[in-house]
Parts: sequence; C-alpha cells; structure tokens
Amino acid sequence: MSNTSIAVACLLTFGAAANTSFAQARTDHATWGEVGKWTIRIDPDVGNGCYMEQTFEDGTLVQIGFVPNRDGGFVALYNPDWTNVQDGVVGTVQFDFETSLFGGNYVGVAQEELLGGYAFFNNPAFVSEFGRRNAVTVKGDRGDTINVSLKGTARAINAVRQCHSEQHRQ
Repeated sequence: MSNTSIAVACLLTFGAAANTSFAQARTDHATWGEVGKWTIRIDPDVGNGCYMEQTFEDGTLVQIGFVPNRDGGFVALYNPDWTNVQDGVVGTVQFDFETSLFGGNYVGVAQEELLGGYAFFNNPAFVSEFGRRNAVTVKGDRGDTINVSLKGTARAINAVRQCHSEQHRQ
C-alpha cells in the first residue's frame, strides 16, 4: 500500500468538504484534560470546539471533535510517513464499523509535519459508532484500507462533550 493511498483512506465527511483545517495548529490549543490515552483540547479557531486526539504507536495522530461554528464535527488522521499527500485534494472514503458503514469526502493536508487530512461531518450517529466500537476499518477511494483502534474512545467522547458543554453554556 502506498503512502498516498493510506492517507487517502483515512478521512471522511458527511457534507461538503470544508476549507478550514480543523485542529491543525494544536500546539496553541489549550489542553482541557486527559482521558486514558486521549488528550482533550479546545480549538478557538472553530468557535471553541473541543476535540480529542491520540498519537498511536505507528505515528498516526487521530483527532475527532466539535466544530461549533459549522454545527458539526470533524475527524482527522495524520502520519509523518504519508509524504505523498497533496494539500487540498478532495477524495472519498468509507468508515466500516462492522455493523455500520459511513462514507463521504475528505480534504488532504500536507503542511509541515501534518500529513494526512480531515473531514467535516454533521451526522451524530458517526460519533456514537466511533465511541461504541473497538476498531474501525477505513477504506479509501483507491481500494486501500487501514485499521484504527478505538479502544477507550467512549470515555474520551464523553469528556469532549463535557468540555463542549462548558465552552458553550448559555
């Protein structure tokens, strides 16, 4: 499997592709807390959206969280080995949770050490599946796949929801 196809296989949107790169500048995002191996952060660039992130043993950074200024969320995957990713390229992908399948578009990101991409979604069922399952198989538009462990995500998603609630009390 080529590096480009792995990156293509990792991103998803359930609506139109976004022009905003969610959570990319994470070094300046405040840390809200930690749950297991997940760090919960706040992104002021998308309306103080909370998100969770974890870097896996293979170097893959996975992020998922809220995008309040667009009434939805995002999922992003980055890996420094995905050197053939093209910035801004849009493609399609499927997330297979064994009993549920989600598909849509992604936007490639190739900026400094962030190689991979992100996608916007507005389907709350995706977040539920993400937290309910232990793994997901991501299938790219070129037929390549990658498996992502989701162990421990349910507690982290609850923490992201709590963080989001704290940021958006009315």
